[in-house]
Amino acid sequence: MKGLSLEIRVGLLVLVAVALLGGFLFVLGGYSFEEGYTVYVDFDNPGTVKPGAQVTIAGMKVGSVEEIIYRGGELDPQTGSRALVRMRLEIEERVRETVHEDALFYVTSQSILGEQMLAVEPGSYDEPPLEEGAVVRGVDPPRLDLALALGYELLDTMVTAIRNNREELSDLLQNVAGILRSLNSILSDNRETIDRIIANVDHATAEAAALAQSARATVDGPEVRRIVDNLDRTLATVARDLEPILADTRAAVSNVNDALGPEQREQIQSTIENAAELSERANRTIAEAQQIVAHIREGRGTVGAILMDEEIYDDLQEMIRDLKHNPWKFFWRE
Repeated sequence: MKGLSLEIRVGLLVLVAVALLGGFLFVLGGYSFEEGYTVYVDFDNPGTVKPGAQVTIAGMKVGSVEEIIYRGGELDPQTGSRALVRMRLEIEERVRETVHEDALFYVTSQSILGEQMLAVEPGSYDEPPLEEGAVVRGVDPPRLDLALALGYELLDTMVTAIRNNREELSDLLQNVAGILRSLNSILSDNRETIDRIIANVDHATAEAAALAQSARATVDGPEVRRIVDNLDRTLATVARDLEPILADTRAAVSNVNDALGPEQREQIQSTIENAAELSERANRTIAEAQQIVAHIREGRGTVGAILMDEEIYDDLQEMIRDLKHNPWKFFWRE
C-alpha cells in the first residue's frame, strides 16, 4: 500500500465502499437468485403498495411485487370480472406447492407506520397448487382515509344542522325536560298506587304459579295417568279387533257379489232405478202439494178465497144458518 499512489488508494476505497453498499442493498432488499413463477392479483384498491414490495407467507419473504398495472375496470375474459388494478407477483418456486387455488392475497404492513406489503394465506391443503400465470382476486385493505373523510363529512353535516336549528333544538330540549318533570311529578304523587299495583301483580303472579303447579300436579296425577292408560289399551284393542272385522266385511261383500248373477244384478239395478223414479215423483207431488197449500194460504183460487176471505166465510155461515131456520127455501123461492 505504501508503494501505491494516492489515486489508486482512493479508487480501491471507492470500490470497497460500492461493494459494501451493494451487499447491504442485496441483504436488506431480500433479493434472491432462486427461480420463481408469476401470479396476477386483482384489486380495486391496493392501498399504498408499490412495485418492489415484499410478498410474504407466515411473515417470511417469498417473492415481490414486480409490476402494478392500471386496468380501469376492464372486463377480463379469463376470469369474467372487472378490477381497477392488477399486480404481477414473482413468487419463489420453493413455496409453489404450498400456495393453493383458494389462497388469499391481502395487503398488510409490518407495523402501523411501516411500508405496506402483500401477504398470502396459503389456503386449504385439499386444493391443488396455484398454477403459473393464474389470475386471482385479492382482498382490498380497509379504507381508513375514506372512513375519516366520510366521518368528517357526517360530523360537518351534524354541526351545520345543529347551528341552523339551534332554536328548534332548544325548544325541543325544553319540552323534553318539561315532560320528564311532569312524569317525575306523576310518579311521586302516585307512588302508593304504583306500589299497590306492583304488589297486586306480584300476588297475581304467585297465584298463577300456584295454579299452574296445581294443574301440573293434577295432569301428572294417578287418575289422569290411569285414564290415559285405559284409553291406550282401548285404542289398542280396537285397532287389533278392527282389522279382522273389516276383512270379514270385505269377504262378505265379495261373496255377495259372487253369489249374485248377471240377471239378479240387473233386477237390483232396475229396482234401484224404479225406487229413484218413485222418489222423484213423490218429491214432485209433495212440491205441488206445497204449492197448492201456499196458494190457498195466499187466498188465490176458489178454495183459497172461500177459506181465507172472511167476508165469503161469513156469508156462507149466514146462508147455512138461514137454510137451517128456513129449509123450505130448498124447494121454494120467494
